Amino acid sequence: MTKNGRNVKITLDDYIVCKRGHEWQPAFSRAKGNELWVLLLEKAWAKLHGSFDRIVAGNTYITLRDLSGAPAEYLRIKENEDIFERILDADQKNWCIGASISGKEDYESLGLVNGHAYSVIKAALITDADGNEVKLLNIRNPWGRTEWTGDWGDDSELWTPEIREQVGMSDEVIDDGTFWMNIDDFQ
Repeated sequence: MTKNGRNVKITLDDYIVCKRGHEWQPAFSRAKGNELWVLLLEKAWAKLHGSFDRIVAGNTYITLRDLSGAPAEYLRIKENEDIFERILDADQKNWCIGASISGKEDYESLGLVNGHAYSVIKAALITDADGNEVKLLNIRNPWGRTEWTGDWGDDSELWTPEIREQVGMSDEVIDDGTFWMNIDDFQ
């Protein structure tokens, strides 16, 4: 891991903080099956920052910077007219792109989680059925549930077979936390 641009060695034991429910389960991250890497990565991240409390609802760009060791920047979307071009450029360079919603706005009625981080998987410039250029982002909720329900969401009537083909989207709608959103709604 890195912190403030410097490599940091983190030594861990293999104890995982758990809570009792129906069964004992990890108190923080969840992993599929018996995978432990997510839990250990989170534990190392918490240790790097001093405690689990200090990593709750952190900044996406700091997380990406410290986990990857690569430079990262924070962009205020509403103050950035060229945000789509910057995201498209980062996507074409295969950079990690994250986004988050502040806890100040309420987007839950549209399927989004307030105060939550998302990964941006892809940026696509497409042509709609009327010949208009549309700037879309493919976004993923890392929890794998709850998705955007507005325009260009999985069930949107805006999707045509031709547009699905433009972005490489299958006809099968899966509730996997991955969805598309117009850049105007993203802002």
